Amino acid sequence: MTSPQSDVDVNVLVKIYNQRLASLQNQNVLLEAKVQTLLQDHEEEKEMLLANTMELQNKYELLQSKSSSKLF
Repeated sequence: MTSPQSDVDVNVLVKIYNQRLASLQNQNVLLEAKVQTLLQDHEEEKEMLLANTMELQNKYELLQSKSSSKLF
């Protein structure tokens, strides 16, 4: 009884293995780049939201101080 591996050329096997490995590595790099892009986008969005929140808070406090000064 012959094993299935004895019918396979080792060079062909290594070539296919290396191609698949390279393909998986490329997919990994692409996914890592996508994750990094999403993280950057998230950080930029968070900074914009914090800046908007601070601006609105300042406007609110200014309006509050104007309205309380009118009462006196």
